[in-house]
Amino acid sequence: MVMTTELDQMIAAYRARKDELDRQGAYFLSDITDEEAERFSKSLLIMASQLKGRGPNPAITVYVNSGGGSVGAGFAMMEMIYKIRRDFGVRVNTVVTGYAYSMGAIVFQAGDRRLMGHFSTLMLHSVNWVVSGEDTRIFKDFQKLANHYQMLIGELFAQRSGKHTARWWRNYIYSGHDQFLSSQECLKLGLADEVCSFDQCYLVSSAPAQPSGTPAPRP
Repeated sequence: MVMTTELDQMIAAYRARKDELDRQGAYFLSDITDEEAERFSKSLLIMASQLKGRGPNPAITVYVNSGGGSVGAGFAMMEMIYKIRRDFGVRVNTVVTGYAYSMGAIVFQAGDRRLMGHFSTLMLHSVNWVVSGEDTRIFKDFQKLANHYQMLIGELFAQRSGKHTARWWRNYIYSGHDQFLSSQECLKLGLADEVCSFDQCYLVSSAPAQPSGTPAPRP
């Protein structure tokens, strides 16, 4: 009976935290699956309806710490981000809090403002397909789909980075190698809008911060 009561309390506390995150417009993205895409879409719709009209620049923040996943599910998440922006006038910012690999790196590009921490990394690589069967038409159809995705992703990276052409990005991403990028490399390539540097965000000062324009105390 005691264990049941404690479990109920833990569930209630978890739901309360989740409700508060929804009200604040915060979502944490990890593995990209069809089930996660459905949760993501429903959560963003609820957040956007709550944030619409609240202040001059309402925004949802998607925190990405993902090893990637399904290409189709990732594109579904991106479609919802763009829909939220169009229908509700709510900005969606993306933040990498550790790593964003494969489809996680692509979803990251959908943010109005893309932020990374000093320790965060991106990884881009070719999509892996598992196809079984003997009909050569099956392989031709999947090759057509793969080419379509490569074209879409190349165009996305060209538009978001403002650097290089879609063909350049397509060749870079689908080179056959895993492209691991530090936060500073992402900034230079135009894949991030802001990087929190080590000195700026991770060093803890023992002295209280001085307001801008106030001279520091002499030793």
